Amino acid sequence: MQPTRVRRTVACARYRVAVLLFAVVAWSSGFAAGNNPVDEAWWPSVHGADDQLGAIRSITPEKRLEAAGLVRQGRTLTLGMPYQRGMPMMSSRTFSLIIPGGGRPVHGPYPWQGDDFQLTYNDEFIAGELGQIGTQFDGLGHVMVAVHGQSGWRDGNYLYNGRRLEDYSNGYGLRVNGVEHAAEVGFFTRGVLIDMPALLGVERMQAGQEVTLADYRAALDRQGVDEPGAGDVVLIRTGWIQLWKSYLDEHGRISGSTEEVAAANALYGSAEPGVAPELCDHLAGRGIAMLMADQGAIEPVGLAADGAQEDTGPFGYCHVNLLARRGIYLFENIDMEALSEQEVYEFLFTWAPLKLVGATGSPGNPMVAW
Repeated sequence: MQPTRVRRTVACARYRVAVLLFAVVAWSSGFAAGNNPVDEAWWPSVHGADDQLGAIRSITPEKRLEAAGLVRQGRTLTLGMPYQRGMPMMSSRTFSLIIPGGGRPVHGPYPWQGDDFQLTYNDEFIAGELGQIGTQFDGLGHVMVAVHGQSGWRDGNYLYNGRRLEDYSNGYGLRVNGVEHAAEVGFFTRGVLIDMPALLGVERMQAGQEVTLADYRAALDRQGVDEPGAGDVVLIRTGWIQLWKSYLDEHGRISGSTEEVAAANALYGSAEPGVAPELCDHLAGRGIAMLMADQGAIEPVGLAADGAQEDTGPFGYCHVNLLARRGIYLFENIDMEALSEQEVYEFLFTWAPLKLVGATGSPGNPMVAW
């Protein structure tokens, strides 16, 4: 069901259809949107008015077979960051995992072999956000376009395919665009790494530094990899994740001092390099299924000399224009360091979010193979 709007004239309706047809053609050819979600037609989705899957639909059986052919050495890597108390947390998010037994078994004993051999066991209690912390997958219910006081619109927050949050949520999960839909299909497709520090000859990019379309093309040329297309996932490495990894031991546990952890987390969460709007538009035009980053968001955030965030203009261009308007997924806080070290630029990418009904995202640990 689409959100109810004020009735328009037949002429206006015909104009909207014309704009929609133009937008679809422009999208497929890489046209950069004017970024005005009030005046531009951005739904129904090119995947249909009832669609809740988005760009994952472009991962066809043929694409999966093609991606499987990239596995020639039988090697794998996982790209997820460890979930634990003390990891970087954006805004007011929180995470805590405890074993309720407090050092003793949570449950049991149960008979097993005799009085001297019983079964006991532990489980865990997790409190805090689940879908938007750590290595975080942005589902189609995560980002919205807030519209207020516009003629022909009902005030509200508009999700992918033009669904208004106020019509589909009561605070206990979304009735549309929940992450469970993507979880039913999963990602099994070609992945391409864009290694910016390797291109630029630096350890990591600077806060606020953009990955431009020219950078992207130069990286592809350096790496000798064909440009990503329909159904592919693109991983853009800036090196920013090194701040998070700087205080972890070889098993991913926090080993740095309280001061070291606090300083690294403060910088990691306050600013970041990121993807330029022109590159997000270009990737949308290529029909990719997902864009991935090795920081907490996709877009760049600068850092002023006094340590405060720089005013770099409106934030969220890629989130709105990829996720909300086009159904192209985002995946953040991805560990790409080992891929870079081993110079692996093209691979099979596999991932399925948890089947969290009505959720806006999912934690996880994606895997690549080559």
